[in-house]
Amino acid sequence: MAIQPHLPLEERLNLLRTTDQFRHWSSLDDKRVCILCERKFNGRQVGISRGRGGKLHLHCPTEGCAAGPNQWVYPGNPLVSEIAYADWQRALENADTQTSSPELSSAA
Repeated sequence: MAIQPHLPLEERLNLLRTTDQFRHWSSLDDKRVCILCERKFNGRQVGISRGRGGKLHLHCPTEGCAAGPNQWVYPGNPLVSEIAYADWQRALENADTQTSSPELSSAA
């Protein structure tokens, strides 16, 4: 059975930063949305449990939802990080520019 440890706020933020490899945590007030249960929460609300062997695990704060950091997204941009979203936008803009060039139009 997992135990819910109490962590000082500094340790909680450090745990979020080191365990969540998908998104950056600037503070415990940063918000995320769980894509499984659609709950919006902040770093103070993230569930932390200690499993066998003493390893700490992060999970959605919604009771019964086992989603971890890989299933949390930034609010307002649900599927990707801001950096990935900006890269995607640049790729789309470049694709639009290339498809309107005469070389590509005549080759098609």
